[in-house]
Amino acid sequence: MAADGFNWFLIVVAVVSSILVTLINVYILVHFQHPEDRNQAWFPKAVVVLGLTLSELSILLLPLDVANRAACAESVVISACNFALPMTDLWTAVYMAMLILIIFVIPFTLFYYEQDHDMSVRGKLASSGWWVLGTFTILGLILGLSYGFVGFVDLPVTTLTSGLALFGADDATFGPAAAACLKTDAFAHGSVLNAGYACDAGSGGVPTETWSVRTSFPVYVVALTSVVSWVSFIAFGGVGMSAIPVDLVKRFLGRPKTVIAKSEYIRIAGKLAEATQVVVAEAREVQREERGTGRTRKTRRALAKIDLRLTQLEDDELTLQKIFPQGEDREASWMMTVSGYYASLVFGVIAGVVSLMWMLHIALYIFPSPPVTPFLNDLFTSLDQAFGLFGTSAFALFCFYMIMCVVKGNIKVGFRLLLFAVYPMKLNGTLMSSFLFNTGLIMLSSISVIQFCARAFDGYAAETSVSEIFGDELNHLRGLGELFANNVFLYVFFGFSLLSMFVLAHTEVQDAHKPKRAIESLYK
Repeated sequence: MAADGFNWFLIVVAVVSSILVTLINVYILVHFQHPEDRNQAWFPKAVVVLGLTLSELSILLLPLDVANRAACAESVVISACNFALPMTDLWTAVYMAMLILIIFVIPFTLFYYEQDHDMSVRGKLASSGWWVLGTFTILGLILGLSYGFVGFVDLPVTTLTSGLALFGADDATFGPAAAACLKTDAFAHGSVLNAGYACDAGSGGVPTETWSVRTSFPVYVVALTSVVSWVSFIAFGGVGMSAIPVDLVKRFLGRPKTVIAKSEYIRIAGKLAEATQVVVAEAREVQREERGTGRTRKTRRALAKIDLRLTQLEDDELTLQKIFPQGEDREASWMMTVSGYYASLVFGVIAGVVSLMWMLHIALYIFPSPPVTPFLNDLFTSLDQAFGLFGTSAFALFCFYMIMCVVKGNIKVGFRLLLFAVYPMKLNGTLMSSFLFNTGLIMLSSISVIQFCARAFDGYAAETSVSEIFGDELNHLRGLGELFANNVFLYVFFGFSLLSMFVLAHTEVQDAHKPKRAIESLYK
């Protein structure tokens, strides 16, 4: 490792991580996309993969920032370090790319995708452009007016003033208390030209004033975006903290125990086909009723029940495929299926431990002043002392886990308008419009995840480039600074995470008392 901080290994890690994250997002896209979007809608798919990759890489930039700073020896001044990665420039580039995607690219692609298929390409481009222009105009007016009226940083300052004395005066003339600061009546000699006041900040009674200075427009945009981002992060991340371990363990507990014979498979598949035909007939009947009377409360309830039954039929079909492996090597296929369920149990337990450690860290380190214990900060430091990459890897795991909680919460509850899910995410049934909308929400949430991790691990990630971005300027921003300085968002996130845990536990207990959907007996 070079003493001046240049480490080629970090560049290799950055390139490999980018490739791996991109491949994972392509895998997610392929398995969640709707069959209607296969082999088409390539540009929206590229936007989705790019958006998800940026949101995940922005989280991985945190441990990379720490490793980049740690590569420089402690004896070398930061300004003299020759870092391998220009982290400040990377943070700026990632943030600018994410804002461009959130504000321009994703809305334009979403509007274009949802246009009438009979419309010409020029018509779709024009219509989408007008929609984006209108959205940008509204956001521009909100940002411009807010910045013009309240775009200031109110910094508390303490004024200390010293008096003046003749140049040749010595300490004996003033006395020991006034050697560095001249106060009224501090000495009896007439050598004082101007007496000072408030010379000692630690003496008490020193007046404090507020110094207001206009902040830069990019910082103000980041601050307003962070407020909206925290709302998204609280909703999705709070649910995901409990949903990840619970769903993984639940997947293991609900696993199929044995395989079935081919004759049984054919019989159940026939029953599934008959049930599907019944649901399709009911859907057509509701459509005919809608054409005659329009959309009513009765038809909405009927469609909701039909949608639920279709979801159950899809789950039954997947279960049937698992309990009757097909192909030349059925035993190997069944062993892979069983191994996957046991892996879910292991990862579920690990996720539960990570969620618990996160909640303890928030309660013991972030909320108390001073902190009760550095907790995870000390853990990462100890791991670094054992081996250089252990602490950084653990730091990356905990930060990346938070964005996974956001993704899980987004899939679990989705964006809900009143009681109805808007743009839901479903395995093998997600349209590109839903992908684009939820990608924007995940990217928006990642901004607050970065801020949250930088605050939670400020002891371990000290003197990094990200600490300069989320500095004291946000904490003293007029109208918004109190939210950041007093950890309002963190308190709400902590409370919402606990509430989600109790609600999820109550829901799982209720589901446990319901009759099990055993597919072998369901279609007798």
